[in-house]
Amino acid sequence: MNTALRFLFSAVGLLVASALVPGLGHGSFLDLVIVAVILAALNATVGIFLKIVAFVPMACSFGCFSLVINGLVFWLAGSLSARLGLAFTVSGFWAGFFGALVTSVVASALGAIFIPNDRRRPQGPPPPIKIIN
Repeated sequence: MNTALRFLFSAVGLLVASALVPGLGHGSFLDLVIVAVILAALNATVGIFLKIVAFVPMACSFGCFSLVINGLVFWLAGSLSARLGLAFTVSGFWAGFFGALVTSVVASALGAIFIPNDRRRPQGPPPPIKIIN
């Protein structure tokens, strides 16, 4: 259930990014959900590969180069979705860069609000320490 919610939140993030960032175009909400799935698949494959290849620039920039990689993957998702006949377009690198930034902020905010965090610390006293002799 959480995975489906995350795809929906990514689609809402794509909708907000299309409204805010010039150079992004979108069609129906179903197209945006499909683009969110494509984007997740590209991030899991191409994004990981690019982050491994670009280890040195990422280390030198303290991870800020990952924003560039996310923008490139977003741009790739836009061109791939256009080739698949979906009505989602990314006009260039900067549209992809800021689109990825807006999409991730909106999707993360919605996830923090609506998806419960099961990893919270339990309330109450800490468990007793076991002494082993």
